Amino acid sequence: MSINQTLLKAIEKLLSDKLNTIYYDKTFPSVIYGANNDGTYQIVREGHLYTVPNGLGIPLKITQSVWVTMPCGNKNLKDMYISAIRGNLK
Repeated sequence: MSINQTLLKAIEKLLSDKLNTIYYDKTFPSVIYGANNDGTYQIVREGHLYTVPNGLGIPLKITQSVWVTMPCGNKNLKDMYISAIRGNLK
């Protein structure tokens, strides 16, 4: 293996190790699949159904496209919330 390949692999490992310790918000698109009586909504993420609160304070409709935010990335799935509406409100 050349010195360049060895150096690149070492840098990649250092970056990967560092990125695993950094926590950041992650926002992803989803669709409203259901509404609960307590003001929470059901969304699907990677094939799993989650109940999340609505951080917008306005009523949402079933099949409406939304943005969902997970504070600190995948570590806190229970803290997910609807953070924005995707597209137009038509």
